[in-house]
Amino acid sequence: MNTATIRTFTAVHTWTGLASGLALFIAFYAGSLTVFFHELREWDDLHPVHISHQADDQAQQLLDQVFAVHATHPPRFDLNLADGAYHGHRLYWSERQDDGSSVARRYELTNTGQAVDVSGNTGPLAGFIYQLHYNAGLPNSWGLYALGIVCLIYGLALLTGLLIFIPNFMKDLFVIRSRKNLKRFWLDTHNVVGVISLPWHIMFAWSSVLLAIGIFLVAPFQALVFKDNLMEIAADDFGLVQPQRPADEVGAILPVKELTAIAKAQVPEFSISRLRYRHAGDVNGIVEVSGTLNERTTLVSRAVVTLSAVDGNVLAVSDPRLASAGSTMYFGLYELHFASFGGYVTRWAYFFLGLAGAYLFYSGNLLWIESRRKRRQSEQRSDARFLAKLNSGVCMGCMAGVSAAFLVSRLTAGLSARGDFVEAAYYAVFFAGIAWAFLRSVAHGARDLLYICAILTAAIPIVDAMVIDMPLWRSAANQRWELLMVNAVAILGAAMFFAMGSGVSRRARRGEANSVWAEPVRPSSPPTTGLGTQK
Repeated sequence: MNTATIRTFTAVHTWTGLASGLALFIAFYAGSLTVFFHELREWDDLHPVHISHQADDQAQQLLDQVFAVHATHPPRFDLNLADGAYHGHRLYWSERQDDGSSVARRYELTNTGQAVDVSGNTGPLAGFIYQLHYNAGLPNSWGLYALGIVCLIYGLALLTGLLIFIPNFMKDLFVIRSRKNLKRFWLDTHNVVGVISLPWHIMFAWSSVLLAIGIFLVAPFQALVFKDNLMEIAADDFGLVQPQRPADEVGAILPVKELTAIAKAQVPEFSISRLRYRHAGDVNGIVEVSGTLNERTTLVSRAVVTLSAVDGNVLAVSDPRLASAGSTMYFGLYELHFASFGGYVTRWAYFFLGLAGAYLFYSGNLLWIESRRKRRQSEQRSDARFLAKLNSGVCMGCMAGVSAAFLVSRLTAGLSARGDFVEAAYYAVFFAGIAWAFLRSVAHGARDLLYICAILTAAIPIVDAMVIDMPLWRSAANQRWELLMVNAVAILGAAMFFAMGSGVSRRARRGEANSVWAEPVRPSSPPTTGLGTQK
C-alpha cells in the first residue's frame, strides 16, 4: 500500500473518528453498565423484603387480584414469571397521563400471596442509563436515528483504521512504547485496544445500525420490491403477527396455566419467562408467550408463541431451531449486541469491552490533539485547545453525570418525580462539566473533572450505607449481591478516577511545557521600583 493511499485512509479514519467519537463515548460508557441491567434495577428498586420463589399457579392469583381492582385492562401489559433471577411474579404496564407523560405501574405478590402495588419502588436508573446507551443523551424523538447514522460513520472508521494498521500488523500488534513520547503511547494503546476488540466492534457497529435505522434500510424494499407486502412475506420467518384492532366485544381471557400449556406444546423444552398481553379482555386480544430453550444448541435461544387470548388459537410460532437463515442472523445479532448468552462470563467481558471502546474514542481524540501540537511554542493551536476542552468536558462530564444519577436515584426513592430528578441530575452535571472544561485550562479542567468523578462515584457506597443501612459487609451477609457488586465497582471506579486525576496533575506540572495539557505559563511580573530602590 503506497504512502498516498495510507495518507488518504488516515485522513478518513481521523475525521470519521472525530465526527462520531464523543457520541459513541457516551453510548459505550452507558452500554458497559447496561450489560448489568438486571442488577442495576435490583439495586435501584431495593425491595426491603426478600421474596420467596413463587409457584407457577400464583401468576394467575396475581392477575386476578390486580384486575379485580382495575375495572379495565390496559391495552398492553406484561406478566413476568418467577425465574432464577426474580423469585416473584411481576405485572407491568404504562399509563398515559393527561399531560402526555407515562407512568409505570408494577404489581407483585408478597410472601403471603397478596398483590401489592410497588410502582413507587420501581427505580428509573437502569432505564435511564439504557436510554443514554441508545440515544447518547439526545432527544428521544430522533436520538436513536442520529446514533444509528453515527454508527455507520463508526463502521467506516473501523474499516479505515484496520487498513492503516495492516502493513505493520505483526510488528506493532502488542507494542506499547510507554517510555517514548506521550503521543506514541496513546497511539500504541489505541491500536492495541482497537485490534484486540475489532471483531466485537464490527459486530457492534453492524448490529447498532440494524437496530437503530434498520427500518429505513428496509423501507425502499418494502415500497419498491415487495409492494408493501414485506410484513406478510417475513411474518412466518420472524414469528410476527399482524396487529388487529380491538373489536370492542368482551372476550374472557384464558387462564395463564392453559396459555403456557399450549405454548409448551408448540415448543418443547421451553422455559417461559413472560406473557405479553395486547387488548386483553377483547375478542381480538392476543398473548405473546416468550422464553428460552432449556438446551442451547444455537446462538439464538429465545422462542415466542403467539396465541389468541380468548381461545388459545396458535397465531405464530418462532422456534430458533427451525428458523430461516435471515431470522437467525437478525436475532443472532440481537443476542450478540445485548450479551444474551454465556451468563456472567460474557457480561463481564462485554463490560470491559464497553469501557475499552469508550477509551478508544477518547484516545482517538487525544491523538488528533497531539498531532496538531506545536512542539516549540507554548501557545497551541486554537482548534487543538478547543477539542481538548470539549473532549474532557463531554467524556468526563458524562461519567460524572452517571455517578450523580446513581446518587440522586437513591436519595429520591419514594418520590413520584424520581425519574425527573435522575435525568435532571445527569444533564446538570454533564453540561456543568462541559462549561467547567471551557472555563479552565485543559490540564486544570481535566484534573478537576476526574476528581469530581472520583468523589461522586465514591459517594455511592457511602450513601447506601447511610440511607438504606447497607454497607458492603451487610450486603454480603444478607446476600444482596446486586448491592455488593454495584458498590464494589463504584469503589474501584473511584480509585481509578482519582489515579487518573493525579496523573493529569503530574503531567501538567512535569510534562512538556509546550503541550495543551501543561499548566498555563503565568506571565512574570515586571520588577517594581519604590522608595529606597536604585534606578
